[in-house]
Amino acid sequence: MTTESMAASQAKLKASSPAFKPSTSKLKQMNISGTPSANPGSSSSNSSSKPLKIAPAFTPRRLLQKQDEKPNSKKDGTWRAGGNSSKPVANSEATPATAMARPDKNAEDDHFLKHPQASSQMPYMKPAGYFAIDEALRRVLAGEMQSENSVVESDLPFQIHNYYSLSPIETVELYDASGSFGIQAIKAQSIVDGRHYCLHRITRAFSASQVVLNAIDKWKAVQSPGIAQVHEAFTTRAFGDSSLVIVHDYKPLASSLKTNIIDNGVAVPEAFLWSLVLQLASALRAVHSAGLAVQLLSASTVAISPTNRVYINLCGLADVLALSTGFSVNSAQQGDLLAIGHILGTIVGTSHDSSASLQGQTPVHISAASFSAEFRELFNYLNGRLTPVIAIDDILRLAGSRVFAELDAVRRDADLMHNSLRLEMTNGRLVRLMCKMNFVTERAENDMDPEWSETGDRYLIKLFRDYVFHLVNESGKPVADMAHVVGNLNKLDAGSDEKVMLMSRDEKSCLVVSYREIKRCIEDAYKELVAPSKSWR
Repeated sequence: MTTESMAASQAKLKASSPAFKPSTSKLKQMNISGTPSANPGSSSSNSSSKPLKIAPAFTPRRLLQKQDEKPNSKKDGTWRAGGNSSKPVANSEATPATAMARPDKNAEDDHFLKHPQASSQMPYMKPAGYFAIDEALRRVLAGEMQSENSVVESDLPFQIHNYYSLSPIETVELYDASGSFGIQAIKAQSIVDGRHYCLHRITRAFSASQVVLNAIDKWKAVQSPGIAQVHEAFTTRAFGDSSLVIVHDYKPLASSLKTNIIDNGVAVPEAFLWSLVLQLASALRAVHSAGLAVQLLSASTVAISPTNRVYINLCGLADVLALSTGFSVNSAQQGDLLAIGHILGTIVGTSHDSSASLQGQTPVHISAASFSAEFRELFNYLNGRLTPVIAIDDILRLAGSRVFAELDAVRRDADLMHNSLRLEMTNGRLVRLMCKMNFVTERAENDMDPEWSETGDRYLIKLFRDYVFHLVNESGKPVADMAHVVGNLNKLDAGSDEKVMLMSRDEKSCLVVSYREIKRCIEDAYKELVAPSKSWR
C-alpha cells in the first residue's frame, strides 16, 4: 500500500464514518487477528457533529513486496544524524583545567542514542539529542555518578564510625610550625543517610579531648557554595594509629589545584585566574563573616571540579589542631587573603607551593606581557605590596567588570541546568508507559494460553507499538523520528480523544481508535498481568 492509497483510505474513512468511536465489543466483532475485516467503518450507528480527527499515519510495513519498492533517488546517508544536528557545547570558553578534568566528549558509552548509519531522517525530523540534556553536561553528570558509586580496592578498613565502603582519593602534604604532615582524603558512604562524604584523615598521631573536637561545631553553621561543608570530627584507631578524621561534603571529580594544574604544568588563561579569585573571595567572605578563618588555604586545600567550580577544603582543621595559638582572628583572616595571592603566584609559576605561615613573605612579580594591568594590580594588592591591609571589598573593586562576567557565566550555567531539567522532567511518565506496553506485548511464554493470546486489547497495543516505534519510509528504510515517538506517547499519557489509524503488519486490516481507548487497553492488560489471582499455564 503506497502513501497515495493510504491518503485515499483516510479520506474515504472521513466521508463514511464521521463519528466512528469503536467500543470493546465492536473491536471483538472486527477481525483484528490479521485477516481482512468486513467494512469496519460501516458498523457504527452513532452520529456526531464533531468531525473525525485522524493523526498523520506513517504506517509500519514490515512485509514489503519487492516489486512494489521504488528505487530511492537519494543516496544513503543524505540526512545523517549527528554533525549538524548536535547541540553546541554550553561552555565555549573552556579553560585547560576544564578540558583536562572533563570526561572525553568523543568517548563511547552506553547512554548515547544514535541513528542508523544510513538513516532516512528528513530535515524536519527531530534528532534524538533534541529531547535530551546537553551532551557535554550529561557526560559530566555521568562521570560524577560513576565517581560516587565506584569503590577502589585498598587496605583501608571497611567501616569506621558511621561510614563504610572507604575508598582513597588522594593524599596531600601540609605544613605548620612543627613541620609537615600528611592528610589522606577518603570517600565513604554514611550508614545514617546513605550519602557520600569525604573523610580527611590526619595521618600523624593525634589525641584530643571531646572539648577540642567540639571546636568544629562552629563551622557547621557556615553555609557557602564555595566551601566543602563541615559535618563532624572524631578520632579513631581503626587505621592502626590514633588518627583525626574530619568529615566534609564529597565533591565528585573535584581534585586539588596542586594535583589538577600545578603538578601537570597546565598554563591557565587570565580569565580563569579572575574566576578563581572571585570564587575564593566569595567563600572567604562567608567564613570571615562568621568570625572564623581557614588558616590553611593553599593550592593543596583548594579543589576544582570539571565545571571550574572552586571549593575550599579542610575548613576547621586548624581550629581542631590549635594552629592559631599565636594569632588573632583578624591576623588569621588577613593570612587567608594573602594566601589567595600566594596561590596565584604558585599557578603562574612565580613561587613555590607551601602551606607554611605567610607572614613576612616577600612580594612576587608577574610578567607585564602575559597579563593585563588590572590583573597585575590585583596580584600586587593580594601580595601586600600596595597596602598592608587587604579587604574583600577592595578585591571586588579591583575586579571591576570581571564580576559581571562571572555572574553571566553562573547564569548561563543555571539556564543550561534549568533547560535540561525541563527536558528530563516528563521522561519518567514516558518510561512507565513504554514499560507497561512491553510488559503485555509478545510474551512468548503465554502464546498457548487462550486467555492471553494477542487478540482484542493486546493486539491493539501491539499495533500501536508498531505505529510508534517501527516506522519506515516509502523505500522501506527505518525512520527514527523522536518527535513522532514523544508526541504520541504524550497523547497516550494524556488520554487524548484524537483518533489514530493503525494497520496490521500484513497491511490487510485497518483500525481507527483514540488514544484514550489505547490507554484503557494498556491499563487493563497490565492490571490483568500483575493480578495476584491470575493463574498462568
